Amino acid sequence: MMNKFKYFSLLFLYVVLMDGTTINISAQAAESRVLVIAENESLSQSDIDKVIAFYEWAFTAKFTQEQRNQYQSIKLNEFRKNPAETKKSIENIISNYTQVLAKNEEEQNRVRQAFNGNFVGQLRNLPNDAEAKLLLSVYNSAHVGETTSNNADDSSGNVGDISSLVGKWVWTHTGNSSYSTSGAYTGSNGSRFTYQFLPNGTVEFTGIMNVMNGSCNQQIFQSRKGKVNLSGSTMTINWSPATFTRDFSCDRANNYTKTLPAENETYQVKFKTDLGQKQLCLTAKDETCYSPTN
Repeated sequence: MMNKFKYFSLLFLYVVLMDGTTINISAQAAESRVLVIAENESLSQSDIDKVIAFYEWAFTAKFTQEQRNQYQSIKLNEFRKNPAETKKSIENIISNYTQVLAKNEEEQNRVRQAFNGNFVGQLRNLPNDAEAKLLLSVYNSAHVGETTSNNADDSSGNVGDISSLVGKWVWTHTGNSSYSTSGAYTGSNGSRFTYQFLPNGTVEFTGIMNVMNGSCNQQIFQSRKGKVNLSGSTMTINWSPATFTRDFSCDRANNYTKTLPAENETYQVKFKTDLGQKQLCLTAKDETCYSPTN
């Protein structure tokens, strides 16, 4: 399962869309009731309240009192297991949320849509994660009509011919950020998988994963091409041999590029609409939904 701290790193990603204005956070935290202390770190009531306020802003939805209590319990348990990382993640989201609120309404809407466009999809890919389930329930409470309408075409047994797939589709995930011992930002964990379907019935796939371990950076890259057969909602791809590359900054001597054997893969295919955007969803063992991109 993906690390839970990815949720907070996503907001950091979208701060790139803004001008980097720094705003001091209210001193209310110093006056707030401390809920737990561990390893010289403390988590206060105002920390929890501000993170909840961010999600209410992002989802345009309100937590019920029960949901607030559940969320607080989740964060307290998370903090007890890893105080430093949990505190850093919470501080990041509060800082970035404060910057967002300083923007005009148009800019806020742009950031909200960009955040939700990736984040809600990731929540849906974590059905067994307590925090993901809770946040998704809050989101759905405000978008229930939209969800019903969006999913009306999910049961279709036929997605059309290959022309319905033509284009480039991408799934991205951004995880924890890493910092040096001096506190300098060194990079983030992340993945990006792209399918490009062509009118002639072929497909090109590229996948890249970036893993940070302290100041060390490891990238794994794969590219392959294949022939697509689409029958109703079943898609079979006959892949040609693939190129697989490993590049580890702290172990250059053992970096390599390999050729992987040809293989066949079969998916169930359907289209969904989320936040007004059409998504291509492929299911083998698990479902992954891809968004259109240029």
